[in-house]
Amino acid sequence: MKTGFVFQNYSLFKNKTALENVMIGLTVARKMPKSEARDIAVKTLDRVGLSDRYDFFPTQLSGGQQQRAAIARALANDPPLLVADEPTGNLDSRTADEVLAVLDAVRGDGRTIVLVTHAPDVAERADRIVRVTDGRIAPDGSPATPAPAAPAPTAPTAA
Repeated sequence: MKTGFVFQNYSLFKNKTALENVMIGLTVARKMPKSEARDIAVKTLDRVGLSDRYDFFPTQLSGGQQQRAAIARALANDPPLLVADEPTGNLDSRTADEVLAVLDAVRGDGRTIVLVTHAPDVAERADRIVRVTDGRIAPDGSPATPAPAAPAPTAPTAA
């Protein structure tokens, strides 16, 4: 299954424009002709509200714009599954809301989004919340039960 990934730190190539960052996976991994990859990149950047930022390098974009460029890159391959690791973790609340609105629109297309967050207000936007604590998945609607502690070591006994 094709999967798109969105990272907390954006993971954009600093020496490539927003357009080139979206195109690179299509031209390198999928061996797509540049003209076709450019058309897809333009459409996905437009979709995330970056139609006026094609030729901007990551250092010329705000944090929210960088995250939206990263989302566009993840969507360019048209994956049915999008995995987002703390996509709002580095953003102020207003910018986080803008990024979440983009993800809401993506979800509206019928894609599945697995979003990892520590922010309860972000989690509450989900259709389903799966809580994980200390590597354990909690039953729906309850806090996770921590993993049992390892038994204490016993001292050797003299015979």
